Amino acid sequence: MSAAGLASAHRPSSGLRPVQLRRDLADIADLIEFCFAPTLDAAGRSAINEMRLLSRSGPVVWALGRLSTAVPGVMTGFVWIEHGRLIGNVSVTPAGYGSGWIIANVAVHPDYRRRGIARQLMHAALDLVAQRGTFAVLQVDADNDGARTLYAQLGFTEQRTFTRWRRATRLRLPEGDAPPLPVRPVRRVESRDLLALAERVRPNERGGMGWLRPNDLPGLRPGRWPALGRLLSGRSVTTWILPGADGAFDAALRFETRLGCSTALFDLLVRPERAGELETPLLASLIRRAGGWAQPLVTEHPDDDVAASEALRGFHFRPERTLVHMIWQP
Repeated sequence: MSAAGLASAHRPSSGLRPVQLRRDLADIADLIEFCFAPTLDAAGRSAINEMRLLSRSGPVVWALGRLSTAVPGVMTGFVWIEHGRLIGNVSVTPAGYGSGWIIANVAVHPDYRRRGIARQLMHAALDLVAQRGTFAVLQVDADNDGARTLYAQLGFTEQRTFTRWRRATRLRLPEGDAPPLPVRPVRRVESRDLLALAERVRPNERGGMGWLRPNDLPGLRPGRWPALGRLLSGRSVTTWILPGADGAFDAALRFETRLGCSTALFDLLVRPERAGELETPLLASLIRRAGGWAQPLVTEHPDDDVAASEALRGFHFRPERTLVHMIWQP
């Protein structure tokens, strides 16, 4: 969208104020699209389209606007108005675990940057989090040095950097005649062993399993009735584990599909003592089990795991985006 298009909406006030969904949602969508166009993926574009659809829903958005300060799960936040024009935004939503909040969509129109507007938006957001919760989390592009510096000055600390990898369809299957690893589905009684592996490889103080996925027993435990769970949620999760000689797990693969989602998601966990040894055969086994070329495979994996990165590249995975996870605690 052009800068002129963003200027079309008139607002009677100036400066910082809370988001008013009925008035602001369409302009926020335009601002986010304008500022983040180079990095928007399919999910991001879909979210913007949903915001625009809601903005045209009249009474529905009016009701959300009235409830947004009281009902968890509804987007709130702050905008910055300059000469009647919405030129800045920060969104604040519940994280879905603990008493945490997500800070997202921190955007200032390029014509108004370097004036301290983003800092004032962030101060307002953190004041809100301090009143309602115990921590805030956000993601920032690893190469966005300016934003990372700002967040560090505001008291955020970096947890870990994650890269999203994607393997496209119609690629060749793994070759070679190496014997398959003796992986098997995890049993419910082994959930604590799986949690122990996850806590070693993806500790919560470093971002856990990935964005908004902290390690916990309910999240890792297999469902008691998998078929019923798939029917009710449209989500299927299978975890294969590789037992070690000492009884602990040497590795685990979590594979997830969702109804209506064209990609399959997975997590690769390898015990540090076996790093560099198991990643390639585990990925080969995963690709064969997933049908190889039938659907794209996507994972969000720690960027500092060199052995896994090399194995992913070897099977034609391509890095899409690298994000730093940061946390703020008042």
